[in-house]
Amino acid sequence: MHAQATEGATTLVWIDSEEAIIVRWADRAAVERVRSEVPGRRRTNGTGPVGTPGRHGEGGADAQDRARREELRRFVEEVATRVPPGDDVTVVGPGILRGQLERVLRAEDRHHGRRRLVHSAAAERLTEEELVAHVRALAGDEPPRMSLRH
Repeated sequence: MHAQATEGATTLVWIDSEEAIIVRWADRAAVERVRSEVPGRRRTNGTGPVGTPGRHGEGGADAQDRARREELRRFVEEVATRVPPGDDVTVVGPGILRGQLERVLRAEDRHHGRRRLVHSAAAERLTEEELVAHVRALAGDEPPRMSLRH
């Protein structure tokens, strides 16, 4: 992640299928968590309970996958509505949702004629403190140095 000196605020969004953490830096950090209602991914092996045939032939798994993708799309759109439109944005996360969120933000910017920086980068799970430190660095606001007194 690179530092970017902006005149306005900077927002960092960490997202995966379980939640999004939106960290905004103006003169201090503001953190918002958005929990996902998307059900976890189900692993299927082609069989139902105790060796009975699975539902693949009936389209059950495909319908579940379609429904999950639709829920993920709605979740990404909800997160996008919570990102302030005037902020430069960096989206981070481990999977495809970060790219989807970046595309939604860029599409909204084009639709509304907005110009701002929108980036994304792969990242593993980060703590809230790590996210705050990253967004602060992105905003170009280095933390004050501690002086040691003896």
